[in-house]
Amino acid sequence: MRLSEFQDSFKHTMLEPDHLDNDVLRNAFRQDHGICLENRMKVYRNNVVRSLIDAAMAALPMTEKLVGREFLEQAMRAFVVNNLPSQGNLNLYGMEFPDFVQAYEPAKHLPYLQDFTRLEWLWEAAYYAPDDLPLDPAELMNIAEEDMPNLQFSFRKSLALLDSEYPLDEIVDFCRAEDQKNLQQLSDRGCKLMIYRPDLKVELRRLDDAEYLFLATIQNGQTIHETAEILVVHYPDADLTPLLQKHLQLGTFTSFKIRR
Repeated sequence: MRLSEFQDSFKHTMLEPDHLDNDVLRNAFRQDHGICLENRMKVYRNNVVRSLIDAAMAALPMTEKLVGREFLEQAMRAFVVNNLPSQGNLNLYGMEFPDFVQAYEPAKHLPYLQDFTRLEWLWEAAYYAPDDLPLDPAELMNIAEEDMPNLQFSFRKSLALLDSEYPLDEIVDFCRAEDQKNLQQLSDRGCKLMIYRPDLKVELRRLDDAEYLFLATIQNGQTIHETAEILVVHYPDADLTPLLQKHLQLGTFTSFKIRR
């Protein structure tokens, strides 16, 4: 058996005990240690699965507080056995968990859980995003007036936008509060959020509908002029100038270019 074949079989054996029925694989192990091969493999299986569960759960402290450690561990175990990491760096291992939990039957009574775990993973991704610098607003002073409508802005590498039909911001407040109120008192509304890391600390900002559309349109590569046109169609009273000024001050952007 080639090394790559053995490694692949070893991986499957840890997660699928029936794989030990493969005689070629069994013959690759010594059988004279007094402990049956099944029990020896169980040790590997428990250690690997446990370490992956711990790595993925480390990104979800608020989710753990929300649903309880036992529930989250069970869900994460079901996720891990079918979603092994593809690389050695486990910092972002588990980012697919929100999609998994949507179809996870025991979580059907928690319809907001997919979006909430996605929020926590975006938070984690922002923390580990490459460092960059905010755009200095003074750089725009050298732009010719006729070029201003053709500006395209690029966001910080850590920035993500999230639009949810659930009040995730209230759930965050609930998880952070020492005196926790009943989640049944949540507002019957959605929320739009911006997650980014302007410096060392990840920040979460609530957005109104017009501000979210402004940022989402820029994120899609539209120019300032195109963004203004889209904004006025959906929100006639919205003013692009203060929105742009606000996000220049917040350090939302990292660079710009002029579309020719």
